[in-house]
Amino acid sequence: MSSPETTVGICAHNEEKNIGYLLKSILIDQKFPSDFEVLVVCSGCTDNTVEIVQNFAQKDSRVIPIVEAKKTGKSKAMNYIFSKAKGKNIIFLSADTLPKKGCFSKLLTTIQRPKVGIVCGNPKPINPKNSLVGKLVNFLWSFHGHVFEQLNDIGRARHATEIFCIKKGIVNKIPVDIVNDDAYIALKAKKKNWLIKFEKEARVLICGPKTFSDYFKQRRRILFGHRQIKKITGEFPQHLLYLFPYYPKEVIKLLLWAIKKHGISTFFTFAMVEIVINTITLADTLYGRTYSNWSVSESTKEIFSEKNFKN
Repeated sequence: MSSPETTVGICAHNEEKNIGYLLKSILIDQKFPSDFEVLVVCSGCTDNTVEIVQNFAQKDSRVIPIVEAKKTGKSKAMNYIFSKAKGKNIIFLSADTLPKKGCFSKLLTTIQRPKVGIVCGNPKPINPKNSLVGKLVNFLWSFHGHVFEQLNDIGRARHATEIFCIKKGIVNKIPVDIVNDDAYIALKAKKKNWLIKFEKEARVLICGPKTFSDYFKQRRRILFGHRQIKKITGEFPQHLLYLFPYYPKEVIKLLLWAIKKHGISTFFTFAMVEIVINTITLADTLYGRTYSNWSVSESTKEIFSEKNFKN
């Protein structure tokens, strides 16, 4: 095999229920313009994740497992991928996601545009909307995608998503204690004057938390990570917090869209939960808490089925 032009990087910890479907999708459903490699960092796995990845590697040499005996944190796993990647473009995605057909080709086509350094996919939750948590999860990702779409053509996007493609060399290493790796990487690229684009049609299935405790825990870690990045870089990676002082009318329009789309009750429930969690993460920051060795939200793990893979 010639030197791969694309590297797919996956960080996995105890993903036996999902990793097989993900690797199937990459090897069968996704289209690449040329040779590629798939680096899978299996970090401190105590289930069958390593065995599943190794079985794929035995059948397809493009799959390369990297086994860490202990769980040392996602940032270290991503740094390993940055250092070992042979491709000129690197696609990072979480092990508990499932890219739909055509996802990678959309990312790899857009990354070729001038001045584009990162291309983000479009996460679509599979959570039903018949519960409070389901409504919150769907509101979060619907609003996230709409905001990204509105910022896409005016060069103001400053965040990444659950799947993104980056040109190799823009970022070579991230701090080992960073929590929101995607937000940090995107902000570093933005500071180097690279554009961050959003590909609406590059869809990837995700499963948000199914319990309120897991939702709270996940959002607490993410919002803590935003404060951490603000402390390191001097800027918030969150779109609305960054934009509001400069473009308040545009931010208000985005919020009104969310109310119209999801209803005022869901909007205010989401807003109140965010306020509470932000208050707690402020205390986390003041007391020096860290989330670098990330805590797993167990209810996000049982997500894929053969039906998800085929459709």
